[in-house]
Amino acid sequence: MKRLIVITLTQVIIGLISCSSQTKDLDNLDKVLEKIRQIETSSYYSTNFFCFSGDTIPIDEKTFEYFNEYTVPIDTSVGAYYVKFELSDTTKMIFAYDGKIRARINWKENNFETDDFSKNPWPYRAVIAPFFAKSKALIEYALTTKDSIKIDSVFYKNSVAYKISIFNERVELVGRLPIHISELGSNEGVISEYIIWINRKTNLPYKFQRTLPANTMIEEISNLKINNLNRNNFAISNYIPVDMPTRTEADNKPKIDLINSIAFNYQLNDLENQSHSLKDISSKVYMINLTSMFCGPCGLSVEFLNDLSKKYSKEDFSFVSLYNENEKKGLLNYIKQHEIKYEVLLADKTTLDSYNLHLTPTFLILDNNKRISKIIYGYKKGETEIEIENAIKTLL
Repeated sequence: MKRLIVITLTQVIIGLISCSSQTKDLDNLDKVLEKIRQIETSSYYSTNFFCFSGDTIPIDEKTFEYFNEYTVPIDTSVGAYYVKFELSDTTKMIFAYDGKIRARINWKENNFETDDFSKNPWPYRAVIAPFFAKSKALIEYALTTKDSIKIDSVFYKNSVAYKISIFNERVELVGRLPIHISELGSNEGVISEYIIWINRKTNLPYKFQRTLPANTMIEEISNLKINNLNRNNFAISNYIPVDMPTRTEADNKPKIDLINSIAFNYQLNDLENQSHSLKDISSKVYMINLTSMFCGPCGLSVEFLNDLSKKYSKEDFSFVSLYNENEKKGLLNYIKQHEIKYEVLLADKTTLDSYNLHLTPTFLILDNNKRISKIIYGYKKGETEIEIENAIKTLL
């Protein structure tokens, strides 16, 4: 009986300590939030990269950029306007957002394009928020959410890291908005994890990490300058050369109706530099899967595709997954991590454009004449599998 009482009291004490720690972490984050709210403008260098969940080795090359960020609380989508530049030449804009449009400049092709979001298919603007806007959004979410979360803190000599674990939810910060992703199937057991590092001297964040089941994104800033810009002088047009031609969305992504057309005859290499061609395929039904390492739904589809690769004879059905050749560096590790058992090829821009790629994953179902019979966009567990299998059976 005494032992039971001791154990119970110990559990109560541990629970009280844990509750006290959570409260203290929330209080500290609230102070960080107040410090961020004092920032009207900022300039900084940014380093960011993607890696596999549970790892810190970059999948691809790190990205180095220079940012000017302007806090705009009335912007309900992002909470800031910003412009980012090439690190090698901080007068050359790469991307900008001003609350009305987003703009990109391609200096190699000497053109620019703009998007006013009028054709946006989402109920939010798919804009990646700059560093302080997303740090602010994360802390506001942690302080106000009713989701099941846990905050852990680790104190270092010059910094403190706050880890925010979100249970049974896929939560992605899109702009300033925490989007709960439910289209990928059940979130039971899923943990979305964010870590934000705070400089103990300035009480401002300098590093941000987002981990979802598919991958981890890490961004770190340096050479920070605060309230050094004139927000009234910000205009995207200031960064676009007056004689630079426009590249419209129609020019950039032509809308081609591929249904009933003969599929482009790819000639691509695998990871061992062995060449493969569509013309050599003899299956009655063939599927081309356009996919990416950086796509959550693509990773979720692997289990189904592994099963599908064993379900039919090669004479009846086969398929290939095409990854952008720029993903080659991390693809072998990705294949091992996801235990991919089917054919994977590296696709160049010409091939991907020929298949009108604008969303991953995309599944193109071909008949025995290599004619595209059906195109399926995206992946939702329990639905896309049925749609693909029905398309196969229709052609067999």
